[in-house]
Amino acid sequence: MFHNMQTEAAVTTVIEAETTEPNDEFLWHEDQPAKLNYEGLGERLARTGQLFRSSEGGLILYTGAVNPVPITKGTDLQPVIVDRVNIIVMKEGKIRGNRINASHLNAMLKSESFLGNFPTVDRVTDVPLYLEDFSLTVNGLNGENPGDRSLYFGGESEIAAGLETINAFLDVMFFETNADRTNAVAAALTVMLHNHWPGGKPIILATGSKSHSGKDTVIAFAAGLHGLVSISYDQANWALERSFTGAVRNNTDTKVIVVENARLNRSDKVIASAFVERFATDPRPQLFSTGTGAPQRIRNDYVVAISTNFGTVSEDILNRSLPIRLVPTGDTTDRVSPIVNPKLEFLPKNRHRIAAELRGMIERWKAAGKPLDHDVRHPFSPWAKTVGGILKVAGFADFLANYGRRKTSDDPVRRGLGIIGASKPGEWLDIEQWLRQVEQQGLEKAIIPSADLPTEQSRRRGLGITMKYHEGESFVVETDRGLEKFKLELSRKRDGGEPKKMYRFVPTSVLVDQASN
Repeated sequence: MFHNMQTEAAVTTVIEAETTEPNDEFLWHEDQPAKLNYEGLGERLARTGQLFRSSEGGLILYTGAVNPVPITKGTDLQPVIVDRVNIIVMKEGKIRGNRINASHLNAMLKSESFLGNFPTVDRVTDVPLYLEDFSLTVNGLNGENPGDRSLYFGGESEIAAGLETINAFLDVMFFETNADRTNAVAAALTVMLHNHWPGGKPIILATGSKSHSGKDTVIAFAAGLHGLVSISYDQANWALERSFTGAVRNNTDTKVIVVENARLNRSDKVIASAFVERFATDPRPQLFSTGTGAPQRIRNDYVVAISTNFGTVSEDILNRSLPIRLVPTGDTTDRVSPIVNPKLEFLPKNRHRIAAELRGMIERWKAAGKPLDHDVRHPFSPWAKTVGGILKVAGFADFLANYGRRKTSDDPVRRGLGIIGASKPGEWLDIEQWLRQVEQQGLEKAIIPSADLPTEQSRRRGLGITMKYHEGESFVVETDRGLEKFKLELSRKRDGGEPKKMYRFVPTSVLVDQASN
């Protein structure tokens, strides 16, 4: 929640830097119910306008002079009270002192009678934030609705009119298609709007054709001012969940979690993680793993990214992804960039300017009436329509145009179906005839489940299950004409007797005409 967490000692620093002379007395009556004391003292402290309730527990002290400080223990609260209210402790009609018992101080930080006096804050940040209505934060408390209430202390937000810095970066990266280039900007917008669409943001999937292709550089570009933390991929779901949970809990100011350089073990067919898939689609995921503390539910303001050169990812991850593919040519170690080292020099030096240009894109979209992109297709529809609308206003084309292609090329089954479909475009064939095509292309192991490979009969059954499962889907395949899209259709046709299932792959479009390249 805190972009800059303070230590316990920082509480004293804040009070020394910005004190309020106590000008109010509060009579603390030990003889009356604690609830009345808590309510009364909370009301007095709330008058200062310097204390806020954290939706995660406790209070936040923000004086405007220094960074906000969390107040989570009685020892934190005591000096805050002393500098703002003169406490007079009464018992049996007599003055007993001017300090509240420590047990009451700790209890107040968990009591609704006390905490209910203060405005609630869901997050504290020094990075400019777009609220749910796309208004930009100003210093102080912003937003009214749960999940949107933000305490911002980062000063005036820069908004740039052009895209020179963003384009300078994009121009040196070896994107496979223009769609990959546009998707990189979409990834940066997604991170900037990370507090939107909880449980409805895609996994940034950065893949490369070789090592040092720039995939981690693109993720760093997308992370921008919010930073990132990397964890290693582990085929054991519990181990990956433990690393992920630790990364989130120990990096509260970071909003991008990267599963870095994921690769397949010999026994694996795809890179997969039930935990990552579940996290990406859960608005309030529960974080828990042995050795990382008690279970904790959080608002899903995080963006997950995966980078890999060495394997295909599961269909569930593909369906939830924002694909970005890089295909550098030649020896990447000999490459000289016109903007010096993009990851280690250009991005750190220009991250504020890049953020300002991204904000400029959002502001121009707002000025245009916040148009949505109703043509784009993705399971996370609200996210895709909004980000697509921002990109269109800014002049970026082909957003998610590579989505279907990546699904085909990264999934061995879909890739295999695309290949056999392109071998007999538009022809109705039964399962036995399609099995002959599979065998001619040497795709049995790719398309047919391993348990169905031993016999001719089981291979027909396995292929039938695969094709039935993918009926109605589209596949992008590279042919002599370029990149073509085929749709798999099912029909029942009579062939001189009982009707039988027939399948065909119907050409629907040419995405990239080879003759024009």
